[in-house]
Amino acid sequence: MFRGHTFYGHRNAALETQERTPWVAPDDAEGSDVDVSPLDVDSDDDDPSYVPDDEGLTLEDAFDPPNARGRRVNVVVPQEMPVEEEGEGEVNPKRPRVGEWKKDDIDIQPLPDFIHPQPDFLREPYEYFSQFFTAELRDHIVFQSNLYSRQKDVGSNFHISEEDVMVFLGLIIYMGLVPLPSIVDFWAVKTRIPQVADFMSRNRFKAIRSSLHFNDNDQAAGSQDRFFKVRVPFSKVTREFLKVPETPIHSIDEVMVAYKGTRAGNLRQYVAKKPDKWGYKLFCRSSVDGFVHDILMYQGETTFVSHPTQLSEEENAMSVTSKFVVSLVKTIKDPSHAAVYADNYFTSIGLAKYLRSKYGCRYVGTARENRVGHPPLKSVKEMSKKTTQRGTLDYVSSDGILVARWKDNSVVTILSTDVGVNPMGTVERYDRAQKKVPIPCPSAIQMYNNRMGGIDKSDMLTHLYKTPFRAKRYYMRLFAYLLDLIICNAWILYKRDCLALQTNPKPLKDFRLDISNWLRSFKTSNFRITRNSLGTRDVPLPKRGQRAVLPSIESRQDATALHMPKHVTMRQTCKFCSTAGHIHRSRWMCEECKVALCLTENRNCFALFHKISK
Repeated sequence: MFRGHTFYGHRNAALETQERTPWVAPDDAEGSDVDVSPLDVDSDDDDPSYVPDDEGLTLEDAFDPPNARGRRVNVVVPQEMPVEEEGEGEVNPKRPRVGEWKKDDIDIQPLPDFIHPQPDFLREPYEYFSQFFTAELRDHIVFQSNLYSRQKDVGSNFHISEEDVMVFLGLIIYMGLVPLPSIVDFWAVKTRIPQVADFMSRNRFKAIRSSLHFNDNDQAAGSQDRFFKVRVPFSKVTREFLKVPETPIHSIDEVMVAYKGTRAGNLRQYVAKKPDKWGYKLFCRSSVDGFVHDILMYQGETTFVSHPTQLSEEENAMSVTSKFVVSLVKTIKDPSHAAVYADNYFTSIGLAKYLRSKYGCRYVGTARENRVGHPPLKSVKEMSKKTTQRGTLDYVSSDGILVARWKDNSVVTILSTDVGVNPMGTVERYDRAQKKVPIPCPSAIQMYNNRMGGIDKSDMLTHLYKTPFRAKRYYMRLFAYLLDLIICNAWILYKRDCLALQTNPKPLKDFRLDISNWLRSFKTSNFRITRNSLGTRDVPLPKRGQRAVLPSIESRQDATALHMPKHVTMRQTCKFCSTAGHIHRSRWMCEECKVALCLTENRNCFALFHKISK
């Protein structure tokens, strides 16, 4: 077993001796935000030979028994990943032809360093956030949310504006920084948080949360996309992610978005070895510093149909794990000057050859024994013997493809078309007698450790301050993850600018807090009640024989809504003081509630209607 993934995070030491030098992506993890001890070799996640339990599970393994009370539990079987037998994992059904294996190393010119363009000045956190959460996306959410409220109730008078959505998002981002046991605790007397309660009432917050929507339900029937309800925000945000300059080194891995509910059906996956065992499975591609550029949402047979890239007939014949990689590689701007790093779930010798021949893209990844074309290497069983010393290496190459097998705490097989075995390095391992023992380590293994952690770093950042968005609608958890990912990507882009300008970046917590403050400022900054703004909205009058729909008590007493009187030509029955035997009519109506109310010298039903529960 060898050292776990490490990440680049702090200032490059080379910048200290230069003035205003653009940021260069490092090849190692020096100055990482995450400390990984070289002696910590007991974690399953640090083992490159570890085989993730991503394939199908039996019901006994996948589900817990009923609880102690004996209550019957409705269980939804998770969507199973295709099981690949031995010999699969190659690009074509037939095993790809491999030239003669030789005991030679590969010597390939290294990729150029990534130079981040130096900005003229450092932008504010909300500007980085708005680069991905665009005005187009905000308008779409506002329109679809109002449409959804009408689809639920034709007579509903609920309406949200762009300012409402911005304040709502600012509140839930702040709730992730200052978590409480329940959402209502932010408004409770004993646990009231003024940074939340002063900007929106509890009832208004709940109403917006229940009406937030992202796509038209009437069009869902004709779509093959099982993530139809959140596809638009994911597509719009991913399109902005792809515009950001990429590093030459890319990592591809899976991400689990936690979700334990049963409303998602078999979209919900179960992976026993993951911290979030239940949830949605996404396959992502990121730069070396953790900036996620592309997302592939797994949904079974329609996974690749719903992704914007189109696979050729040859690519459709590949194994499912190879198609994951190819779909994400196709969105790289210049794949001929890029290298992809992935784990043994994706790696096969056929995939490496196809990426190099079709796109000129390099590939490095740990591999399973049955996916490397059976090269003449010492077997895993032989190298696993206690008589084989730690640090033992065996490698062969053919046509620029290197396959190496190295023994650490366990045996690791690595396939590479980017880096070779030399120059050999050393890593320290623990020994009972000598405590620290240096053992030889090939360059391909060291590069894999340093460059494979992009997705893991992004996953770590999104879990630091998770947005609390629990709702009955199963897709809201995905939107919460997307919001966290936008903030983390914005922070990574902000850090690139800070390092290029040799400025100390603020931590992620302060960065999120600044964005939350900016979003909550929309409560008063962009909307003022003036004399010209009164009486401008058209109030539809009910037809003869049609009864007006009375708003709920929470709606009529909502202080954040604009309850203003509107004069109409036709008198209507007052909905507060009128009874069956004594009817009062009025020419005044409430713009927000859309009901007629008395407003005279003797009767002011308008004020009483919005204060008294009746």
